[in-house]
Amino acid sequence: MSVRNLAADKLLWETLGRWKRSSPDLDRIQFLKTVPFFDRLSNRQLKSVSVIMFERKYDANESIFEEGQPGAALFLILDGKVAVEIFRETSTTRLAVLEKGAFFGEMALLDDTPRSATARALERTRTLALYRNDLRGLVHRDAKTACRIYRSLAGMIADRLRLTNELVQMKTPTDDVGSG
Repeated sequence: MSVRNLAADKLLWETLGRWKRSSPDLDRIQFLKTVPFFDRLSNRQLKSVSVIMFERKYDANESIFEEGQPGAALFLILDGKVAVEIFRETSTTRLAVLEKGAFFGEMALLDDTPRSATARALERTRTLALYRNDLRGLVHRDAKTACRIYRSLAGMIADRLRLTNELVQMKTPTDDVGSG
C-alpha cells in the first residue's frame, strides 16, 4: 500500500466517520500530558498537536496496520488494548500488549519504511493518530513544537535501540567464533 493510498484511505475513513480530526478539548490535552512522548510540551503546544491528530475506533481483532505496509502514522491508545506481533512462515510472536496511554508506530514519523510488525486491536479500541505529513506541516506553522516532538522521538528511539542492543548482547555468545 503506497503513501498515496494511505492518504486516500484516511480521507475515505474521515468521510465515512471512522476517522475524525481531533478537537483540542481540555480532556484531550490532559490525556496527551500523560503520554511520555508529549510530556515536555506546554498546553499551547499540546493544543497545536491535538488539532492535527485523528481519532479512530477499531473493533476487536481489527488490524491497525500490518507488517510490511509503509508506515504513515504514530498511534496513541485512548482506550482498549493492542497486540504488536510479527508473523513468520510457521509462527506468530507477540512482542507486546499495549494499553491506554501507550504509543506505537513511532518510526513512521521519520519515513515510510515498511512496518516491522502488525498492530491489532484485542478489544474495542480508540486511538489517536499523528501522521508524518501533518507533523511535517507543523514544522512550518510551529517549528518549536515540532522540534520538541522530534527530539522526544529521537530520545525514545535511542532508548529502544540501547535496549535492543543489550538484548542482542545477552543472546550472543561472547566466545570468539572459529578460534582455536
